[in-house]
Amino acid sequence: MKIRSCCGAVFAVLLALAGSGCFKHREAPVRPVTAKGLAEAVSLKETVQEIDLTGPSSLVEVPDVLVGMPKLETLHLRGARGIKNFSALSRMSGLKRLDLSEMGLAAVPADLFKLASLEHLYLEGNSLKGLPGGIGGLRALTYLNLDRNSIAELPPELAQLENLRWLRLNENQLTALPSGMKGLAKLQRIYLRSNKLERVPDCLNGLQLLEDLSLSDNPIVEIPQWLTGLPKLRRLDLDRSKVSKLPDDLSGWAGLQELSMARCQVSNDEKIRIRKALPKTHVMF
Repeated sequence: MKIRSCCGAVFAVLLALAGSGCFKHREAPVRPVTAKGLAEAVSLKETVQEIDLTGPSSLVEVPDVLVGMPKLETLHLRGARGIKNFSALSRMSGLKRLDLSEMGLAAVPADLFKLASLEHLYLEGNSLKGLPGGIGGLRALTYLNLDRNSIAELPPELAQLENLRWLRLNENQLTALPSGMKGLAKLQRIYLRSNKLERVPDCLNGLQLLEDLSLSDNPIVEIPQWLTGLPKLRRLDLDRSKVSKLPDDLSGWAGLQELSMARCQVSNDEKIRIRKALPKTHVMF
């Protein structure tokens, strides 16, 4: 009898949950129509949404046939080093994601600056030494990956990317960031590992939505007090920097989840102070 009443109680709870909407039907996410290679893309011309042309091939230009694909949103050209002509890109107005990583590029193709709908741009692992001001025209951009280039300076027009949320600049030659970047109000993540920064860029001060900041492997000595005032900051990476002491007042980091100072010359007394001031933070030395 006890078993039956227990089962009945459980059944009643499940019915209540179902009625409250806890078990609402969730449809599986719709997968985009994808094509691997140009031949398959052409065969799916009217419906294809994502095309993978990565790796070595005989292509020397972005194929014009792609322009006539009405639903195309994502184009992967990573590693397609033979491509030298990008003019077709300027006519692919519906493109939202473009991967030009590891293509041996010494300059960003000017044709892509006409892609007003572009949201994600990957330029990782090229030979870029800078960016043209045209980058500021990509106002819809939310993600920009410039890791593993040789960029020494960024143009002030970068500050025009008002929708940018994620910026990757790891392994470049940067000594500073444009002061106008303080206006990137939607920026949530910025990665600056392995550059030549000697100080935390002042333009990060006041970025109210910044959650994730990597400054590891830079010759930074001092952490400014204002950095503890970023209200959304959750992860801070200072690995292999020259920081040996944090600001006296760490109360602003009550919400900080991770702090990494591996291979920093931090004294035992300072380690104890930091752990005491940040009892809920996962601290790594």
